[in-house]
Amino acid sequence: MRRFLLLLALLTIPLSAFGKVIDYIAAVVNGEPILYSDVLRFAKENRVSNLREALDRLIEREILITEAEKEGIKVSDKEVERTLKDLIKRNGFKNEEDFKKALKNEGLTLEDVKRKLREKLLIAKLIARDVKSKVEVSEGEIDRVCSQIEGKKVRDVYYIFTKSRSKAEKALSLLQEGVPFEKVARELSEDRITAKEGGHIGKVGKGMLIKPLDQAVWSIKPGSYELVRTDKGFFIVYVKAQEEGKCNREKIRQELYMKKFQEALNDFLNRLKRSASVKVYM
Repeated sequence: MRRFLLLLALLTIPLSAFGKVIDYIAAVVNGEPILYSDVLRFAKENRVSNLREALDRLIEREILITEAEKEGIKVSDKEVERTLKDLIKRNGFKNEEDFKKALKNEGLTLEDVKRKLREKLLIAKLIARDVKSKVEVSEGEIDRVCSQIEGKKVRDVYYIFTKSRSKAEKALSLLQEGVPFEKVARELSEDRITAKEGGHIGKVGKGMLIKPLDQAVWSIKPGSYELVRTDKGFFIVYVKAQEEGKCNREKIRQELYMKKFQEALNDFLNRLKRSASVKVYM
């Protein structure tokens, strides 16, 4: 079916009657096409302002989907229907018909949503099997973090991360206009995990962050922020408050787990990317 879509896209690129291009292939991943319209739709739905970033995320998604299919991972119709019902309920719709009407207003169909849910479930199963199941946090790791926190000053830290100077400057401009840090982080930060939390990374003691960030965190007053440039990109560091450190073992366990999970996920993705066939045309 996807091969047919590729052929169809190639055949319909020129619209000579109107003298314009209606669509084109932005990338091909493991033989599967990603259309420019897919990139635009993804950017709109996920509030991604940079189209190349949107394409990169679509490429990652396609790599994960093809890997899950290659590994024989399956998602049943019952699983999709169960997830759909939960989605309808969580978004406050009374029934499926009301949900269909809302989708129609957005130019979508129920089948579009089911397809996306199936893909998300495929990816979730793959990641659960090959990444999450292998991430562990020991009591010793928690003890070491607690020893850095208990009885010492800690600061409640947020940050916005971007690889783009222009996006960093845009974020600073919004902050100077009085837009709440959490709102700017959710909209502009490229760190997907912390962005969901408004840029919050937690309470940290001295020496717990990489040197440039650590210096910034401990050189500014609580309630203020600072732009930091590193070899990875631009960080806008915000210190919300300072207090005496207390060890919340469960919270630390979760923070360590998420950090290790993200590192493991990045490694997993990088391994898949090295073996994937990716051709970009955008």
